Amino acid sequence: MKKKHLLAWLLALLPWTGGAQTVLFHTGDSTGYPYRIPAIATARDGQLVALSDRRPCGGDIGYGRVDILMRTSRDGGETWTPAVTVLEGTGSGTTTGYGDACLVADRERNELLLVCAAGDVPYWSSRPSHPLRMVYTRARYDKRGKTWRWDAPTDITGQIYFDVFGGRINGLFMGSGRICQSARVKTGDYYRLYAALATTSGNFVIYSDNFGRTWQALGGAEASPAPRGDEPKCEELPDGSVLLSSRKAGGRYFNIFRYTDAERAEGSWGEAVDTKQVRGGIANESGACNGEILIVPARDAAGRKVDLALQSLPAGPARQNVTIYYKELVTAADYDTPAHFAEDWDGAYRVSHTGSAYSTMTLQADGRIGFFYEEEPGWYQMVYRALTLEEITKGRYRAR
Repeated sequence: MKKKHLLAWLLALLPWTGGAQTVLFHTGDSTGYPYRIPAIATARDGQLVALSDRRPCGGDIGYGRVDILMRTSRDGGETWTPAVTVLEGTGSGTTTGYGDACLVADRERNELLLVCAAGDVPYWSSRPSHPLRMVYTRARYDKRGKTWRWDAPTDITGQIYFDVFGGRINGLFMGSGRICQSARVKTGDYYRLYAALATTSGNFVIYSDNFGRTWQALGGAEASPAPRGDEPKCEELPDGSVLLSSRKAGGRYFNIFRYTDAERAEGSWGEAVDTKQVRGGIANESGACNGEILIVPARDAAGRKVDLALQSLPAGPARQNVTIYYKELVTAADYDTPAHFAEDWDGAYRVSHTGSAYSTMTLQADGRIGFFYEEEPGWYQMVYRALTLEEITKGRYRAR
């Protein structure tokens, strides 16, 4: 037995749940399959929902069967249900695999939306006649059965590639992890959703006013908010503007969309800023890797209300030492331009002290940050931790 396989087998015998963290999906378990790509959300009733790829093919979408699994917690992450399969790849055709989950819980209903990549072709090999596919499924909580009931997946590949982008983009996928739901903009039955795309023509942000059934390009289908960006995320700023955070080698690209008419989704993007090129910006040493951007309400040590921006990334070198960087937002001057948002980050908290990669997070009902990330040893384990703002900021801020 190879040393790496022996290590994974030995790790499978260890008790993986403890007070500090819980491995929700364990590479080296009885399936023998690796897990990757975290997504987590807090449902309307406070329930935590965590998703991960299970990869029988051993690789990304396009290389064979990939499934999406779910575990849930009703006690703030102390205990979790056994894993259940949400979407199962067939190993052939357009349903070969489902992966890179993007998740949001509606703020008014106990309802979930999952958007993911699908099919039998990798992102970089997509072409108009055979693209990497995009599908969604929605779930409602069945109180009697105490379970989430997921709809059959709906394929929206044609809508995104052709209705939104006119067929001019060969390959695209939604940045995995958290889909942002607005707390301010509501033009129909649901508050607006924002999701960021990696495409062969740069990043774009799309929005939906009907909880994922249909999407449109924010700012238009021609203007990329980060032409050199890779896997992206987005978040809503305190004034209702939309923030793009995009993957690059070391640091991030940040850009901001400002509305002139929020109801009609009219406005424009600024100029993308490289955080390594500004004063006090995030300048981690890792290679390109996905992370999460989240803005949460907080109080400082004097009791003053602030908003706290959290950005997770591996600190490096390479994919290791996943860290949460933070910055307080007190006035509009802290984020009135992409450059001002990118400047003067206040501190950092190292979550992992070993090999670690993709991460995402959610604000839990108890005010803690539910942090879900990939961590070694062996292959990646899908690790959950609940962190207080006091812990992340060394006592400088607390939840409100």
